[in-house]
This record gives sequence, C-alpha cells and structure tokens, in this order.
Amino acid sequence: MTKKHSHLLMLISAILILLSGCSSKLHIPTYADAPATAPAAMQHPLSIQYLGVGGHLIKYDDVTLLTAPSFTNPHFMRVGPFMPISTDKERVDQYLPDVSDAEMILVGHAHYDHLMDVPYIMNQYATKADVYGSRTMANTLMPAVPAERIHVMNDLMGNISKPGEWVYSHSGRIRIMALESFHAPHFMGMKFMQGTYDEPQESLPWHAFGWKEGQTLAFLIDFLDQNKEPAYRIFYQDSASQEPLGLVPELDDQKDIDIAILCPASFSQVDNYPESIVKNTQAKHFILGHWEDFFANDLSGEQRFVRNTNQDEFIERLNAVLPAGSDWTLPALFSIQYFAPEGASAQ
Repeated sequence: MTKKHSHLLMLISAILILLSGCSSKLHIPTYADAPATAPAAMQHPLSIQYLGVGGHLIKYDDVTLLTAPSFTNPHFMRVGPFMPISTDKERVDQYLPDVSDAEMILVGHAHYDHLMDVPYIMNQYATKADVYGSRTMANTLMPAVPAERIHVMNDLMGNISKPGEWVYSHSGRIRIMALESFHAPHFMGMKFMQGTYDEPQESLPWHAFGWKEGQTLAFLIDFLDQNKEPAYRIFYQDSASQEPLGLVPELDDQKDIDIAILCPASFSQVDNYPESIVKNTQAKHFILGHWEDFFANDLSGEQRFVRNTNQDEFIERLNAVLPAGSDWTLPALFSIQYFAPEGASAQ
C-alpha cells in the first residue's frame, strides 16, 4: 500500500468514526457550574479557567500559567490529510481571555487541536510566555516562534520510577516537571496523526495530519509562595494515558497533589483509566478537561460531550475510586473555579 493510499484509508476511517459519533445520543449531565466571581475574603486564591479542549488559564497570586488552548476547532470534515486548516484568528481574538501576564504555556502533545493556535497566541497575546513540550512540538513551532521561547522536555521528563527535573518560570514562582505519558488511541485501537519531527520544519503544517503527536507528556505544576515553597501542586494531562505512563513518581518533599486535571476523551481505549491516575495522584479535587465535542462547536453555545465517549461510565468509574474527602467538577466552557488556601473552603 502506498503512503497516499494509507493516508486515504485513514481519512475514510476517521470520517466513518466521526459520523458514527454524530449519530450516537450525546448529552451533558447537569453538574453545577463554578461561581463566576472570587470571594473577597479569600487571600491569594488559585483560579482555573477552562478554555476548552486542553486549555486552562491558571493563576495564583500574581503569576499565570496557560495550558495549550484551542479555539479554531475546525469541522471534522476538514481534519483529513489533504484538507487545509489554519488558525481562525478572529475566533481567537474573540474568545481568548487576557493572557498577557502568562509566563509558561504547557503542551502535552502536538496534535493540531492542542498546538495549532499556540503560535498566534504567543506572538499576539502571550508575548511574555515561553512554551514547553516535546521535541516534535519544538520542531513544529520553529518556523513561527523564536527558538529562545521554545523548551524541549524529552530529556528532562520523569516517569513512575524516577522524578524528572524541575524547570522554573522567569519569575521563579512557577515550576513544572514533565512526565512521560501516552496518548490513547482514538477508536478501536487506532491512533491517528502519530509520528515525530526530528528536525525543525520550514513552515507550519497546513493540514491536520501534519501536526504530529510526538512524545506525549503529563506535567506537575507547582505554584510557589513568597518563600518559594509549593503552595499548590497540580497534575495536568491532555490525553487519557495507559499506565504506568502518565503516573507520578514519589517525590521527597511530602507535598500532596491538590488538583488533578483528567481527560475523559478516549478513556475506554486504554486500561484502568481514570482509576490509575486517581489512585496515583490522590488529589483533593479533580477537574475533567477535554470533555466537549470540539468539532466546529459554538463556543458561546451549549456543548455536547465528546463523541464516541460514554460520559456516564466515566463518571461512575471516577466516583468509584474517588479518595475520601475529594471531589470533582466538569467545568462549563470559560467558567472559572477558585480554590482556597489550605485550611479554608474552596469556592
């Protein structure tokens, strides 16, 4: 089979999969949204705003971190290997909140729905931020983002057996640790848009299959207080992972994980997810990211759960292993959640 025929077969398979998803009954359980404003009495709250897909705007005190947002969200008929796609700048302009103070942008993997909007956002809005991800991510971005703002984490990442290296933001108030992770197959064990870029590219990819996955990463994120001690620790991943990949190693600082951001999309394509991450992180609060159907969705309208994913099964399995005293939320698009300092009540 030629490479062209292979791509065509993958395109046909993807369209059939997505069409079958359209015909399934999709609904959103009625979970309460987070409050829209922070309590005035709360000192130094952590806030997390859900931007859709893998995007989160996370603020603590006077520092900000961004996980790679996606606003363009082309129709699924445009995500084959021969259909041109590019950033919808007007959509980004309309929906991106103020990220001018963001210091770091974290990219878990380099598919178009996580990386395509990043160059425009970095050059136009998050002009102080550096981006962190895989070598493939770096080589994909090289034509559009200055090399000094791009950081490769492959050689710094940890795994369940050993910690990775902490990498600090410019202010020294945020540090991250990349962890070797895994991208779940999309359907029936098939994974699309695989591969790596081992050399810098001459231009940004022009179709969805050009945005190759690369090494998938999860991250630990520490927000540090004025004494440079971790005030909040967050676990973040933008794809369901196959254990032991994606799991957090033992660290010697005795700091618990406060919040873990999970990914319901394609969870049934790997074993023991979300159970493995929940049991490993023992977080006090879990946030479900990457939960909505992002193909040509109306960002200002009602969202549907990601196709080909049984949300009821995911929630049932999550509840079955939820640590005592922990809770979880499925955030509405662009809603903000606030988390109180230790010893106070979250809002």
